Amino acid sequence: MDLDLLKAEWEARDQRLEQAVRMNTQMLRLSLLEQHRREIAKWGWVDKYEIIAGTPVFIYLIWFLAHHISTWQFALPAFALLAWTIAMPILNHKLRHALQDMDFGQPIVTVQKQLAEHKARRLNLLKWAFLLGQIVWFIPFILVLFKGLFGVNLYLKTENFIVPSLIGGVLFIPLAIGMSKLLSGRLKHSARFQAFTDMLAGKDIIQTRQFLSKIAQFEEMPDETSASGGR
Repeated sequence: MDLDLLKAEWEARDQRLEQAVRMNTQMLRLSLLEQHRREIAKWGWVDKYEIIAGTPVFIYLIWFLAHHISTWQFALPAFALLAWTIAMPILNHKLRHALQDMDFGQPIVTVQKQLAEHKARRLNLLKWAFLLGQIVWFIPFILVLFKGLFGVNLYLKTENFIVPSLIGGVLFIPLAIGMSKLLSGRLKHSARFQAFTDMLAGKDIIQTRQFLSKIAQFEEMPDETSASGGR
């Protein structure tokens, strides 16, 4: 038997096997990609929820401004509430759809890096939504609510409470930012901390990370098969 011919035949078989494995892996990758896109697209319902929850607030604030636009003490907090109510859902919407529009056909390392950057943007938005929200949805909200619903001017009844509370809320911002930087620096390598920040960023972030792990495993399969075939 011609050993060279036998060797060539085995090499041809190995090449066909490797090609078949790569083709099957690519088809599986595309299948997982479509499935993942459908899964994260389901989170579009959050847009509807934010619209439903925010519409009554938006209507009330427009009505309030129409009646108190000439009184800056009430118009200013109402504008702050209105700006927060409009801006946050829009920014959340953009970030959610930016994840859905991500090109998952790129190399896994590239997509993982983009996912980490996307997660950081979400956490940054969440941070500022909380820091500004603890000011906007405390004193301004109470002032607008009591004036609009009950006709009560809290400026006259709580004059020694409003200004100190607002100052305390503003001073809390740099304190909270400093604490978050300290904690994130110390806990950035903690698996529990990463899982916690994933939860804060959103379930679609967690699903995407799991999806990328699956893809990485499947992409390793052809290399393992080739190595075993070579042996």
